[in-house]
This record gives sequence, C-alpha cells and structure tokens, in this order.
Amino acid sequence: MTEQISNFTDDAARARILSAYDRAMAYWPEPRGEQDVPTRFGSTRVHSYGAGEGTPVLLLHGQSATPAEWAPYVEALARAGRRVLAVDRMGEPGYTVQRLPIGSADDTAAWLEETLIGLGLERVHLVGHSYGGCVALQHALRAPGRIVSLSVYDPPRALAPLKPGFLLSAVVAALSGSDSFQRRWFTRLVGDTGANVEEAEAGMRVSLEAINGFRIRLPQPQRMSDEELRSIEIPTLVLLGGADRVMDSQKAEARVRRLIPDVRTEVVAGAGHGIPLEIFNRRVPEFLHEVEHPGIG
Repeated sequence: MTEQISNFTDDAARARILSAYDRAMAYWPEPRGEQDVPTRFGSTRVHSYGAGEGTPVLLLHGQSATPAEWAPYVEALARAGRRVLAVDRMGEPGYTVQRLPIGSADDTAAWLEETLIGLGLERVHLVGHSYGGCVALQHALRAPGRIVSLSVYDPPRALAPLKPGFLLSAVVAALSGSDSFQRRWFTRLVGDTGANVEEAEAGMRVSLEAINGFRIRLPQPQRMSDEELRSIEIPTLVLLGGADRVMDSQKAEARVRRLIPDVRTEVVAGAGHGIPLEIFNRRVPEFLHEVEHPGIG
C-alpha cells in the first residue's frame, strides 16, 4: 500500500514527457475529443473518438504508457457505431492531475467508477492492457454494475506469477540511465505488434521518457485468487502473448479457462507484451459484437 502521489521528477522532465505524449497522440484518428473529468483523487484526462448508439468502449493503458498506445486500435473499435474513450490512468505520466494517493485496488476502483460516472457512462465495454488489464479485472470484481464486457491483454501477475528475472531486468533497465539499453529492453519486451515504425517509435519515446522522468506511486498488481476469478460473471476475453517475457501465458490461459465462468481466451503465437495489431483489431470487435448480439454471427 502506498500513501504517496505519483509525480514528475522536475519541470524539465514534465515538459519532455508531455511533448513526447503530444507527438504520439498525433497518431490517433481525428476528430479526437478531449475532456477532464473531476474525481476526488484528481482530474482525469479522457480522449474520445467516434459516435453512435452502440455501447461505448473505455480503454485503460499499461504502465509508463499513455492513451497514445491505443492509436492503432481505436478506429477498429469505433466502426460498429461506438464511442471509444481512453483515459490517462491516475498515477501515470500524462495530463491527469493526481490530488490523493492511490494506495490500493479499492482506491483504483473508486477512481475509475467516479470517472465512469463523470463521463455519464451507464454501460461500457472495459478494455485494458498490461497494468490497465489488472485495473479492468479488479474493477469487474469490485464494481461490475456498469461493465458489459471485459477484454484484457497480458495483465501481469493477476493470472499467473511473473517470470523469474523479469522484475530484476525491469529495475536494471530503469536504473541504467542508458537510452540505448532501455530501448533494447523495451523493444524485446513489446515485440512486433505490427504497428508502423514511426508510430511505434513515438509510443516508445513516451515510455522511455516516463521511465526516467516520472515516479509512479501505485500499488503493484496482485495475484487474483481462484475465488475472485470465479466471481467475475461478466463476459470476458483474455488475450495473451505466446512469447510474453512477463508471465507464463499458457498457465494464465489454463487458469482463467478453469475459473472465469464466461470467458474466451487466445494465446497469440509469437506475440510479446505489446498488443498485436491484427489480432486485437479482429478479435475484440468480434467479441463485443457477440456480447451485444448473442446468437447472431
């Protein structure tokens, strides 16, 4: 449990990170909306794209990332007449302004629920990557009332233990201070997602600047118990990288297939911790359609 607030290391780091953020967000489809939603934990920046009568989709990015990571996926999610929204998660680098500590999964769920209320979302498809996937799973456990479906990609530790050596390698990369070393580490972690080179570079630059210029004060993802996973009754899609360096995807898949009542899974051969573009942009919209129109192919 943490009682501290995440923060930029100094004003120069803030300027570098937000400049990289803005450059990466330029890859989002247009027109892109922006708004700030007040919560008791602080003000949450939310980006949006698309319109229509379909149930909206809310995206939760990974650690040391921003909503820019969703740029290659937004249009595919919006094609069926849905509004797509992506938040700057509280406690991560970006334009969200934190006022109170996020010290537990309960705090995280309270922040997200207040954000959903502030957005006026009575029903929503929740999608999360990495740490954002852990947030989505914990929210489905603690405040499932608004959640129509849950889609997660590689939520670390929640479903299976971290691989030996992963945390050490992450700490070494963070403390190295070497841009080239951190770049190699990050590239191996993410793998080839299929995104275009310039877009992938822009997203990586945000994360590299964040690793060196932002102090994250958030609780570590925790392993979910069997009982907790059994209690998730929301339709759930779990996608996992077959070559993920963070956790054992095969063990994670076997566990959720055994425990979550209404689950679909796929281990994507050769994929790393980054979201594979072709698989996500096909599989997730298909899943959302299936949830909204059961029995219709």
